[in-house]
Amino acid sequence: MFFRSPLSPVWVLAAMLAAMGAVGALSAWDEERDSEAGLEDFAQHQAVLARGAASALWAHLQAVQRDAQVLAEARREGRPPSAHLVARYAGPGFEVKLPDGQGGAMTLQVSRAEVLDGLSRFEVPSSSMVVVQAPGDVARTLDGRALDREPLAAALGDGRSTLRLSRPEAARLGLPERTAVAGIAHLDAAALGQWSVAAVASASRERDRERRDLWRLLIAVLLAGGAVLGFGSVLLRQQRRQLELGHALEVSQMSRERDERLERLGKMATLVTLASGVAHEVSTPLGVIVGRAEQLLPRVRDDERATRAVQAVLEQAERISQIVRGFLTLARDGTPTLERVSPASVVSGALGLVEHRFEKAGVQLSNAVQDDLPLIGGDRRLLEHALVNLLLNACDASPRAGRVSVSAAADREGVEIQVRDEGSGIDAEDAARVTEPFFTTKPHGQGTGLGLAIANEIAKSHRGSLAICAGVPRGTRASLRIPLADGGERAAT
Repeated sequence: MFFRSPLSPVWVLAAMLAAMGAVGALSAWDEERDSEAGLEDFAQHQAVLARGAASALWAHLQAVQRDAQVLAEARREGRPPSAHLVARYAGPGFEVKLPDGQGGAMTLQVSRAEVLDGLSRFEVPSSSMVVVQAPGDVARTLDGRALDREPLAAALGDGRSTLRLSRPEAARLGLPERTAVAGIAHLDAAALGQWSVAAVASASRERDRERRDLWRLLIAVLLAGGAVLGFGSVLLRQQRRQLELGHALEVSQMSRERDERLERLGKMATLVTLASGVAHEVSTPLGVIVGRAEQLLPRVRDDERATRAVQAVLEQAERISQIVRGFLTLARDGTPTLERVSPASVVSGALGLVEHRFEKAGVQLSNAVQDDLPLIGGDRRLLEHALVNLLLNACDASPRAGRVSVSAAADREGVEIQVRDEGSGIDAEDAARVTEPFFTTKPHGQGTGLGLAIANEIAKSHRGSLAICAGVPRGTRASLRIPLADGGERAAT
């Protein structure tokens, strides 16, 4: 971290004002967008009203069709029609043509009151109105006023469902000089032709409400900005003192982290030296053991049991040699030899090496690893050794008659092998340090603090990881994660 001098108060205040302006502009834009959405919703509401008015109109037109059928029957039978029907369709109004049932047509004069009766309930005086366009006629209000030159008349004829009217256009219709919206419905009345109905309403209430909301928003922004500026002027006076204190804390933290890093590097250097020394010291007696075993092998060929014992000595000696070579590779910051390894075989090999320790400690050991897990890439001997360290730690942490379980799960990237015990568990602070060299939670003289550190280095050298945490509901859980081998195929079962 580096110390940064405090910003100039003028720049801070300017940034605050710019932020307030941006918030205000964004809020106003958002309010305008909500206003447009509200007008669109209002237009859809008017379209619903228009469809209701069209349904009422259709009911009256059906009555006209029934009356026309009665008049046509009277004409065919040569009898005079009823006087009230003749009177109903003798006055001025809409002129409609209907078939007379004999291949001809009859013309009726349908009064506006007869057809438009009841549509006035969809109007609210001075704020909304209903407009109807009959076949062959111009658009008219319910009181008969023609609207042939208005945009609404054009919308009735071109099939639109909604229309927004400007202030002058709303005023010419007799509505308040504010934005208005119209919902339009079209009615196919069969023989009576195509009719259109518009429900027009002023959006003055919605616009007034939106304007009040906008003013409340602007006032709230101004009040909030004033409060921010007031608090900012106080906080800026404290900024320099806090930065100076923060600088001192950063210097102290950097010194502490540097000391901790040096300590870790020292421990790792010790580990490297120890690994090299162990490899050097082990190689000589190991060579003697191998040599003696090879000398014994021809002499015990007739004794099958002795032969197996000598072969076991040679195999384990070779195993020790491979592990020592792997440790030397890790100590020299090298990369282990990777091969395709079955997770089940790694677990099985590790369990075979520690079974006697578990039997002696009276701890049960269970294996729930499936044989068909995907193959992982790694050095089998090193992975087995890492898992052995985890198992021995779990055994030491378990009470007599306790239980240690081994399980494994795979995903698209790797396989995670988990070792769980039923001991007293581990706290978060110790779990964060348990993989450091020479750190141990065991009683004095019972642990070197190298087992988990070596297991962690083995995991890292395989591009994997080792995690230690408290188990649920008790005990400790160790998770060794190793990436999949190239191709990620599964082991043969």
